[in-house]
Amino acid sequence: MCAFLGMLCSFGQPCFADSFESLYYTTEVYPPYNYIEQDRLTGLSVEMLRKVWDELGVVHQKIDVLPWARAYHDIEHQGNRVLFAMAQKKSRLNRFQWACPIVPSHSGALIALKSSKITIKDSNELKQYVIGTIREGSTEEDLIAIQGGKKTNVVRNVSLAANLSLLNKGRIQLLAHAEQSSSMMITQLGYDKNDYEVVYVLKSLPICFAFSLAIDPGLIVKFQQALNKVIKTKEYRQLRAHFFPD
Repeated sequence: MCAFLGMLCSFGQPCFADSFESLYYTTEVYPPYNYIEQDRLTGLSVEMLRKVWDELGVVHQKIDVLPWARAYHDIEHQGNRVLFAMAQKKSRLNRFQWACPIVPSHSGALIALKSSKITIKDSNELKQYVIGTIREGSTEEDLIAIQGGKKTNVVRNVSLAANLSLLNKGRIQLLAHAEQSSSMMITQLGYDKNDYEVVYVLKSLPICFAFSLAIDPGLIVKFQQALNKVIKTKEYRQLRAHFFPD
């Protein structure tokens, strides 16, 4: 049913996914928001989604882990997609429906090897560096925007792992990634987080659940109401403290 609905909507037909069970939930590996630990998908946004389902009385649904670029393409072109965790950017506002926030503030950053001794005081200095990004990611868009649309120094990849490999080989000098999650991901990928440092901070944005435009807006209202209740609980504060320890 979900595949059939998605196919209809992808051909521009007016249609609405009208139940939470008919939605296709997708995420990426992006700790501490979403990641796999001991063969179980977890992370702040994953555990919040499960609590929203509980609040709604919805049986826990399957969550598929996809590369970000593919998941982003699917939510734009299929009618029954939920993608998280997504930065709510002005350029994305009208492309999706939203339930916010998972966290109210999330900063993109440019990261360098400490040994490179790179310092950046102004965005005008960025043009002298080759910078690795994740395709269709919010930090990529922010980087290109502050460079006035310049992309010639941007190397687009599908993952942080690919960018770290290029950084350590000297093929790029900086990589763009979320400031809050970079240390944990660097460690999980087998690198020493102490070898890297943030040298420039990009925009701070709320992180949210994004929904295809073809989903019944009434579902989004119900989801947002349930999310609001979850955010007010002691359990949410405990999850924040667990996944984002000081």
